[in-house]
Amino acid sequence: MSFSNLKAIGLSDPEIRIYEYLVENGEVHLSAIPEKLGVEAGEARSAVEGLAGIGAVEVKSGRLAPVAPKTFLQRYLKKQELECDIRISELRAAIGKLQSDLEPLYMEKRLGMRMEELLQAIDGLPAMELETVKMISRANTEICILAEEFSWYDKVREELLSALERKVAVRVIILAKDGKVSHRVEEMKQHGIKVRHSSREWRSTRFTIVDSKELVFLIWAVKSDSSRIHYRPNYTKNPGLVSVFNDSFNLLWERADRL
Repeated sequence: MSFSNLKAIGLSDPEIRIYEYLVENGEVHLSAIPEKLGVEAGEARSAVEGLAGIGAVEVKSGRLAPVAPKTFLQRYLKKQELECDIRISELRAAIGKLQSDLEPLYMEKRLGMRMEELLQAIDGLPAMELETVKMISRANTEICILAEEFSWYDKVREELLSALERKVAVRVIILAKDGKVSHRVEEMKQHGIKVRHSSREWRSTRFTIVDSKELVFLIWAVKSDSSRIHYRPNYTKNPGLVSVFNDSFNLLWERADRL
């Protein structure tokens, strides 16, 4: 074995000389190292501390003994891997923070638009439902809702009824059609809400549009096992985005079945 190869993992020349001596000669008293290896006492002490720090030697009762290369090298490797993982984690967090700080500025300078003017992220479904309620309460002309079963109808029911009293038109497209939905549909129709069922291709988007000016939406992602997860919901008043969703709703409405 060429002990000089230990430089590859950062050992200094004194550390290598001491470890090599211990491997070839066995344990030795600490006080004998400077004389046997021809190094200064301070240099020897520093080298021993370095070797002990990486687990290459053990000090017991004033005597120094080598740790088997396989043992200390594997320990050293695991320590370095852990430190790398920590560093990568810290670096990932720092880069994420930098990206969130710098990207909006870059987009603003390049496109003349702030990202928050395009999309505002909403933290989860409960917050999305709350934002939907607020939007409905501000409606003046029309509310358009694309839902699967509209299972959250009860959470917006009072605001929808209030909107109807203000002469706001309410249109709802549902994608599912079964016993659970039929009762909900009948109630909505009794209150004057227009409801249609889309029996065409599956839609992975769910959204609410108010007055063709405000939009809250999410997009479902289908995984290989067919279970569904959703992206973080978003809110926007960007005219371009709202118009895209509005056109999609109107096209789907024309093709949907009357209920």
